[in-house]
Amino acid sequence: MSLTPERLHYLLTRHVIDTGHAPDYHDLSILAGCAEPDAAAALRQLESMHGVILVPNSLKVWSLHPFALMPTAFWVSTRTAGWWANCAWCSLGIAAALGEEVTISTSAGAEAEPLEFRIESGRPSRQDVLMHFPVGPSRWWDNPYCPCGNILFFTSEPAIDHWCERHGSPKGSVLDMHAGVHLAHRWFGDYASPDWRRKTPADAAAIFRELNLDPSFWLMPETFR
Repeated sequence: MSLTPERLHYLLTRHVIDTGHAPDYHDLSILAGCAEPDAAAALRQLESMHGVILVPNSLKVWSLHPFALMPTAFWVSTRTAGWWANCAWCSLGIAAALGEEVTISTSAGAEAEPLEFRIESGRPSRQDVLMHFPVGPSRWWDNPYCPCGNILFFTSEPAIDHWCERHGSPKGSVLDMHAGVHLAHRWFGDYASPDWRRKTPADAAAIFRELNLDPSFWLMPETFR
């Protein structure tokens, strides 16, 4: 079987789920049954379509959304394992990709107030939690860490207003937990599947319409990859 970007994504994701870390390209070539140069080329191809983020000037996997492969403010755990998530949305995304009950451990606004809740059978154990997206999809790949890392959980909208003012951050879109879990399920639900395919702008726009998200903020440009 040829090492397509989709198959590579599946192999990487399963390895991260099973072990907590990504394989290097040598081990990846063994998993895929291909030569190391082919594994390296496939990694670069997947990177070019934003299916993986590599450490600059290397073939080391830095992030495989929704999984972060370095410490973050979001820890997602099951009864037997745990993973870092890149942001609030990614933490819900890990729950969606796993299809298991998880506990999300973080803090409100990535500050001092601890915040922990569960996702059980696709439902959050707390209804008061909100998720804030400072910038819309059109800017997500300007710098994949800044927009993503600032997608945070809060316990009230005034707290979001105060946080944005204090940190000089724009106030963007605020989703309640019902919408946040639904969005994560629709976006990340197939990420651990061999049938995963990178979403097109039309796919993304359809999901945003389905959730009745504000089109002026959730604008998906045709250049989105």
